Amino acid sequence: MKKALIGILVMFSLQSFAQNDFRKMNWGDTPTQLKTNYPDVNWESETDGSTIFYYTDDYVGGLAAKIFYYFIDNKLQIGAYYFEEVHSANNLYYEDFVSISTFLNKKYDMEMNENWNDTSWKGDDDNIGFALAMGHVEINESYEDQETSVIHSISGDGPGIEHLLRYASMEYVNSIREESLDDF
Repeated sequence: MKKALIGILVMFSLQSFAQNDFRKMNWGDTPTQLKTNYPDVNWESETDGSTIFYYTDDYVGGLAAKIFYYFIDNKLQIGAYYFEEVHSANNLYYEDFVSISTFLNKKYDMEMNENWNDTSWKGDDDNIGFALAMGHVEINESYEDQETSVIHSISGDGPGIEHLLRYASMEYVNSIREESLDDF
């Protein structure tokens, strides 16, 4: 019963993306529109130069997450989920990743990529969580269309595992790519 309820919550959470670029927002929307769309949310915010980001805690797909909206020059450019579930076993973080991945792949044609720094545990499903926590592997999947880039990732750095899902406007992604070309 619990798995069915979580599945329904995930489905409704992911369906909320269908009409907009990120949740109830579209690329280019302003912070005022965010507050209008979510009048009952108590937003925290931080500013760094021309970037302001708003964040709050919520549940996405049945998982505790911090939700971020990044506004650059007063326009929404990035939306992200930083999953904050706490588990007693590292493999459970990987199961969370797979759960979110399943729903993403129903909507997007996500391309999976595994980057192994140490292949000692490669192919050992019983220890994938350990490999993640130790930084031996980073797993991500991505999708792009003309409007949006989606990157879903899980990785570790020794003490823990980080699970992220990021949506970005292609306008922003392309500007970052162009800046990178300036390095050559």
